[in-house]
Amino acid sequence: MIDKMGPVSGLLSSAVTDAIKSPSLTNKPQALDQTSFADAIAKALESASLSADKAAEMGKRLQMDDPTASVEETVIAMNTSSLQFTAVVQARNKILQAYNDIMNMPV
Repeated sequence: MIDKMGPVSGLLSSAVTDAIKSPSLTNKPQALDQTSFADAIAKALESASLSADKAAEMGKRLQMDDPTASVEETVIAMNTSSLQFTAVVQARNKILQAYNDIMNMPV
């Protein structure tokens, strides 16, 4: 199932790989990349946007009775788009929750 999620699974597997290679586990000093988190979020948003565009295009082709359009492929593309969007929204909610928890900590 995870391999069918496309770019989202790649994002998740790269996050796991990055966590395994973290400086705390390898005990090697490394320079921190300040844009890595922002790049990961931007990549996830871009992937979700492209997936939504593809699903919309496939739906339009299906509605126009394009003989190359498949109902099954269109439904899969729409569900993939929905799943990616839901994952991005859940990640955003967790980030906001963590931020609010940190801001509400007593000093």
